[in-house]
Amino acid sequence: MSAKVLQDAKEALESLNADQIINIYAAEFLFDDTSSKEQITDRTALRKYFQQLFALPQVSFSEIRIMEADQFAVIEWTWGGVKRSTGEPFRVKGVSVMELAESKITRESIYYDPRPALS
Repeated sequence: MSAKVLQDAKEALESLNADQIINIYAAEFLFDDTSSKEQITDRTALRKYFQQLFALPQVSFSEIRIMEADQFAVIEWTWGGVKRSTGEPFRVKGVSVMELAESKITRESIYYDPRPALS
């Protein structure tokens, strides 16, 4: 069953669909963006996080690779877009480490270097 939620996560990232992403999290979860030090535990804040991310110019997620074992998964991804201030393209490699329970994400920590995307 965890394969379905991970495939849904991949599809949501590729299609930039914040609502689809929100639906793959458990009722109680922790989303931890280690680079920004932002920790989110409610769906409204998580939706806003992804809506803002997906609104960046020419944003995309690609090269998504999923690895899973039992109740854990790792998703490797490349985040790209265009800097608002300069119009220069950027690409950032990152990884999401997830804990899964009952086909939902209960915890996700993301690791990436945001410097290439900053203005």
